[in-house]
Amino acid sequence: MYHPGRVLEVFSTKDKSIEAVDTSTQAMLEMWDDNLITVLVEPQLSGKIKREDVVLVDYRPMADKPIPKMTVVKVLRGTLGKQTWKTYKEHHKKRNIPQTPVSMSREVKQPYVG
Repeated sequence: MYHPGRVLEVFSTKDKSIEAVDTSTQAMLEMWDDNLITVLVEPQLSGKIKREDVVLVDYRPMADKPIPKMTVVKVLRGTLGKQTWKTYKEHHKKRNIPQTPVSMSREVKQPYVG
């Protein structure tokens, strides 16, 4: 399973304002379902990912653990990225339309006397 996200910030050791214990890159993402997460970027993409990119995050379980990998594995650019983001966001909006509560009892109003 993969989920699309939009890159808000890239945390790379190439950034002079970042001190790190390794050379990995992470990305802060706004996910299609409005979650905000920071995940590892696969090394092959670390020099290619940038702000506003639409990416796919690998949510498949790790081989030795029942938790998702949560790593960026693809960058979707141009029309493909925009359309993917739009499709997921529209789906999320449809799922979250607030339903008007239906009253369990009818309210009896006083007739107007004038």
